[in-house]
Amino acid sequence: MEGREAPEPVPEYTVVGVLNDGVELNQAVKEVRDLGVDRDDLTVILKREDMSEPEPFPPGTRYIVVPGDKRGLEVPIGFAISFIIFGILFAITTPAIGIPTLMVFISLAAILFVGSMTRVGVSPILTEMGAPSDEAGTWNDDFEMGKVLLFASTRERRLLRPMREALQRAGATYYIVDRRLEPRAVHQAVLYRSGERAASESVADRTGSA
Repeated sequence: MEGREAPEPVPEYTVVGVLNDGVELNQAVKEVRDLGVDRDDLTVILKREDMSEPEPFPPGTRYIVVPGDKRGLEVPIGFAISFIIFGILFAITTPAIGIPTLMVFISLAAILFVGSMTRVGVSPILTEMGAPSDEAGTWNDDFEMGKVLLFASTRERRLLRPMREALQRAGATYYIVDRRLEPRAVHQAVLYRSGERAASESVADRTGSA
């Protein structure tokens, strides 16, 4: 029997938009979906303090909500306070080794305090999906400045131009990556589909892809 060559994989592209929240975002999502981009090929990443508030996207649109508050910081702050308290006790009870220990504990507490005050932003999501390192830092900075990220993937090269134009009409900065980028919910972010709020996903309960 003659062997058969495996078919070459069809190239995929991802158009990434960095744009304002609100009307511009809703316009861009609608226009990209109207171009024929499947609901599983478009994901929006945004930040909300109230993560339960639904978004006005076309039905089935995937979107990831990053918490906009300080949740999850209680543990590192608690450890930092504990380090300082234990260091002071050591310094009082056994000064010979307590004072050097106190200095070490203060250093550890300072590291934890600084880390807790540093916003993680969308970096864990970008890292998990293998976003280009050169652009990922810019996307994260823009996200922390209040922008929203939109990822739209396609195998049809002819769609790249109309997708790019749709983002431009919404005032977005766009990037084109020559592979598929599929964001997932990590680091306390939650994945929703518009119109299907019950079907949510978080890093705590994710067992597979959505």
